[in-house]
Amino acid sequence: MEKNERLLIYPYNMEFTPVLRHRSLLTEYDISCLVSPNGWGLTGKDAGIADRGPDIGILVSADFEKSLDLCDTVMIVESHLPFDFEKYIFNKIKLAVKLKKNIICSLKLDGEAIKEISSLCNCEGVYFKYFDGIQNVLPEEIAIYNESIEEIDTPVILTVGISEKTNKFEIQLALREKIQKSGYKISQIGTRSYCEMMGFHSFPSFMYGNAISDINKVLMFNRFIKKIEMTEEPDIIIIGVPGGIMPFNRKFTNKFGLLAFEISHAVFPDVVIASLLYEDYKAEGFDMYANSIKYKLGFDVDFFNVANMQFDWERSYEEYVQSYTSLDYKFIDEKKTKFTENKIPVFNILNKDDSDNMVHQTIEKLTGYGNVQIV
Repeated sequence: MEKNERLLIYPYNMEFTPVLRHRSLLTEYDISCLVSPNGWGLTGKDAGIADRGPDIGILVSADFEKSLDLCDTVMIVESHLPFDFEKYIFNKIKLAVKLKKNIICSLKLDGEAIKEISSLCNCEGVYFKYFDGIQNVLPEEIAIYNESIEEIDTPVILTVGISEKTNKFEIQLALREKIQKSGYKISQIGTRSYCEMMGFHSFPSFMYGNAISDINKVLMFNRFIKKIEMTEEPDIIIIGVPGGIMPFNRKFTNKFGLLAFEISHAVFPDVVIASLLYEDYKAEGFDMYANSIKYKLGFDVDFFNVANMQFDWERSYEEYVQSYTSLDYKFIDEKKTKFTENKIPVFNILNKDDSDNMVHQTIEKLTGYGNVQIV
């Protein structure tokens, strides 16, 4: 039996924590070590501190060079924290390649950096895998003969967020891991560029940019899902929607929720999970969001998740960029107790019991429709 590649993750931060929590989905890799720059406040601590969720059981190191002895491959990941590329990334890549380590990168690089890293890896006989977010589905492979929407017969679970930083990827991976364990075959489209490492599709790149009209984006996404349904024959399709679903105001627009709007016209979901940032909600606040989503996107919300992130209005206005404050996941547990009687269930995905219940109720809802069965 072929051994999995041992992965060193750098610079480890909260963006990668969902993968760490569901690392069993990395069927070809074992995460052997996590390394974070000294000043980020993570080193010497359990990796769960990064997203302020439960402990994971892996300590974060500050010693990149020493950790190279424990890996076959270095994965360079995106970060919400700023850093100097030359100092913190490029020099580390050069050191790793010199020591015959493969390089995987999900961090956005310019053309010159890609060329140089590729050349270094070729010289040392190691591979360089770059996840640039370009899906290997070309628009011309998706035929559009008319403007009708094709029916998707497989039940669809849609995960959306009021904005970024709402635990959406954690929800997507929890659904995948737990539903697969229940015996169902899943096809999935996720919100990260490296979803293929976990056995499913990254979000198609034709949905970004201005090369394709909005009408054709809707039609192409519909045909894209239909093509996956026909070729993979899943029991369930899970779709994660990147970005937010609506503007906060005229200054912080979440790209006006355009992707969510387009997808809502391309696919009609059977179950919708909407994730919200933390606020001191009253019960009627959830009704307001449910109604807003229904009238903007055309579907009912089945479950709410409250993320352990809060929008930082003061800092956002000061820095002219959307800023967030992370909260301890236990704080969310305490706050959501007042919503136990809510008409639409409210969960905290970082709480294991809630995660299990969300998946259980999702499967119950789908089997209640009579359109899901184990093959």
